[in-house]
Amino acid sequence: MTQVIRRQVVARALSRLREQKTHTLFPGYLYLQQRSAQLNRLEDLQPDFTAFFRQYLRVSDNPLGTPYIKLFTEQKASPMNLWLNENVAGSYAPSSLRPGQPFRKVVKITGRNYSLPVNHAQLAFEHLLYSNPVQVADLSVVLYRDYGLNDDVVSIRDVIDVFIYEFGYSNAHGSEPNENFELLYSFGTAQDWEEDWLEII
Repeated sequence: MTQVIRRQVVARALSRLREQKTHTLFPGYLYLQQRSAQLNRLEDLQPDFTAFFRQYLRVSDNPLGTPYIKLFTEQKASPMNLWLNENVAGSYAPSSLRPGQPFRKVVKITGRNYSLPVNHAQLAFEHLLYSNPVQVADLSVVLYRDYGLNDDVVSIRDVIDVFIYEFGYSNAHGSEPNENFELLYSFGTAQDWEEDWLEII
């Protein structure tokens, strides 16, 4: 039996994420966190931002020329700032990121080399999250909205645990997340998660 997350649940989660002021480029930092965990290093992360957006943020029924959902915004959320264009990787190119911009305060870029400082989570919390943690239940639901879930997925914490492990915030599936996770994310909306959030396909 395969389950998926109901579309209405995804829509509500996305709306909550976009209502909170979060820097537009936070997904790029999230990807570098994932790469760092995969490569087991902070230096020379060799990112492919387009591949990340295609995997997690591409929407099939998108407006022409804007295939990616804009997960976060620092501005008031509206249909006018809901989409990102095809050249999403250009936003993370060294030529687009001037020194002093929030992303550059978190990520070290030398030439085409992207690295994370040891205290990157603290810097991300200050400069990309504006000292407000992300609701991890909402983020997990949006990222895994198009994935089939096994029937052993029962609670929202099951999906959150997948996020925690796959993005490098724990060393084993189901184990407690590390201190970077505790700083950047909140379980707030998970506490009263709606019951009828999955459907069988």
